Amino acid sequence: MPGTSKSNVSQGRRFLESLMQYEGIKKVEAFLEIASKAYKDSKNQEWMTSIIPYLSIVSHSSSPPHPSITFRFDVQPIHSNGLNNLHGGCTSTIFDACTTLPLHLISKPGFWQYTGVSRTLNVTYIRPIPVGTSIYIKCEVLHAGRSLCALRGEMRAVTEDGQEGPLLAVCEHGKVTTDPPLEKL
Repeated sequence: MPGTSKSNVSQGRRFLESLMQYEGIKKVEAFLEIASKAYKDSKNQEWMTSIIPYLSIVSHSSSPPHPSITFRFDVQPIHSNGLNNLHGGCTSTIFDACTTLPLHLISKPGFWQYTGVSRTLNVTYIRPIPVGTSIYIKCEVLHAGRSLCALRGEMRAVTEDGQEGPLLAVCEHGKVTTDPPLEKL
C-alpha cells in the first residue's frame, strides 16, 4: 500500500490488540479514549485527528439481532466544504469509523477482533449539515458472518431538546475480516 510502512501497520495492530482486554461497549469506550489521547499529539497527522475529539457515545445495545451504537458528533469548521456544510468526504469518513465500532460489541478472538477492512461504503446525502450542527449517528450491525459483515448508519440532526431530528444521510457499509485464523486445539 503506498505511503503505508510496516511500522504503521504494526502500530495499528498493536493499538487494536491493546483493546483485547476489554469487551463490548467498554472496548468502544477504550478505543475512543486511547484514540483521543493519541490524536492530541500535534505530530500526529492521521486522518481521524480532527474527528475523534468531537465524537461521543450517546447509547448502545448489544442485543441481537442488530447490536448498535448511537454517537453524537458536533460539526466544526475544519469539517466543512466551501458552502460551510459538512464535507461529503468527511461524512463518509465519519460513517466508516462509526459503523465499524459496533463490531466491538460482538467481537471475540478470531471473530471480528480487528474489525476488518472496508469493501464497500455507500453514502446517500439527503440534506446539508451546516457547521455548528450536532448530529446523532446511529450505527448497527445488520449481519456479521465468518468473513463478511453488513453495517448500516444514519445521521440525524439533534433538535434543541436533544431529540432526533430530520434524517441527513445514510450509509451501507460492507467489510471483510482481517483476523488471523484461530489455531486449532
